[in-house]
Amino acid sequence: MILEQIYNAVDNLDREKVMSVMRTFINIDTTVPPGKAYRQYVDALIPFFRNLGYSLEEVVVPEELVKLIPYPLEGPRINLVATKSFGRDKDVSFYGHMDVVPAPNDGEKKWRFPPFEANMIKSGKIYGRGTSDMKGAMVCLILALQIIEELKLTPKYNINVMNYTDEEIGVWPGIRYLAEKGYVKGTVFCMEGVINPIIPIGTAGALNVIVESFGRSCHSGMNFLGINALEETIPILVELMKLKKIVEARESKNIPGLPRFGTGEKRNMTPMFNLDIIHSGTKTNIVPDLCTLTINRRVIPDEKLEDVKKEISEAIKRGKAKSKLLDVKTTFIYDYPPMVADPNAPDITRMKKVMMEVQKVPENKILIIGIAGSTDMGFVSEILKTKDIIFHGVGNPGSNDHAVNENVKLKEVLTYIKELIVFLCVDL
Repeated sequence: MILEQIYNAVDNLDREKVMSVMRTFINIDTTVPPGKAYRQYVDALIPFFRNLGYSLEEVVVPEELVKLIPYPLEGPRINLVATKSFGRDKDVSFYGHMDVVPAPNDGEKKWRFPPFEANMIKSGKIYGRGTSDMKGAMVCLILALQIIEELKLTPKYNINVMNYTDEEIGVWPGIRYLAEKGYVKGTVFCMEGVINPIIPIGTAGALNVIVESFGRSCHSGMNFLGINALEETIPILVELMKLKKIVEARESKNIPGLPRFGTGEKRNMTPMFNLDIIHSGTKTNIVPDLCTLTINRRVIPDEKLEDVKKEISEAIKRGKAKSKLLDVKTTFIYDYPPMVADPNAPDITRMKKVMMEVQKVPENKILIIGIAGSTDMGFVSEILKTKDIIFHGVGNPGSNDHAVNENVKLKEVLTYIKELIVFLCVDL
């Protein structure tokens, strides 16, 4: 009976109400860097939680920590913590980041609508930056909490909702600070990811490596007087590509990985090694004296960070020895640590039952995997020493997270709202 009430309430949600809440948040440009609109975003959130009777607290990440984030940022890093006790002995902390990645519209593929305007087409597809990653999930949570109030249901948990800053750039995201200060309690429900019946039990750490190669500039017409930093970086690139093959041949001992699309090959979770950015030179008639390379290394839970740094440093050292470079400087920036979740933890098990009930899938069709994506849940897992972390969002594999025309589907929005209510309120 209670399930029927929940499903009817969600299915009868006014579509304009859904889109009104979507527009409230999607239409605020919280692109990071610089992340300068957090104040505006928090102000938009407050009325929803205040009307639901939640206690509210704003928590600002201290300036000395913000300065450790190596990106051009603007404005205070304001996090909103909303809490409500239902007299339970268990807590759940919902996680939702306010920031989004940039939404350029100058490439080959254009946005169908302005990216910071939520728009729904007849098919029910909702477009806008953040619809999937991850403002759309917070919209679903707000609507779910409103329905819980309307139906006079009593959640089985005391509820904590974290709207926080700077997930997309890491280092000192708001959730790391909130976890250190004791705001994150009980089971962690990370509302990031896809609606599909998938349980991620591992995420990769993210290590960025900046390699600066120094040569000597001169006139291009007399290049024998200089040392071309770009050309002399090639031996380093060669050694790094050799290391890439070694690294990506590794597998986790016990965390399944995503199947290799197009090949059908199945492997356990693997590290990733990418040479992502290279900059050198200012003018064609000047031999460049500096070449800057950025490596993005995804670290699986089986690996040790110091070992990862060491093998990269040694590859760079081997390459430099084969070059004429005057010097090489290497900087390591650790954005996120890796994370492991326990697929048999109590509330992860409960989430499986929720998927089985709402999506009508058998347990053997729920995919248990590790993903090479990185998340600040790695910090939370380390700080709280917990493996009961749920990853489940409202997007889908075609949502175009971080790409042009990011979107979610209305029918999946409704499915996700049902799942949130069932998770919170129903005996399973």
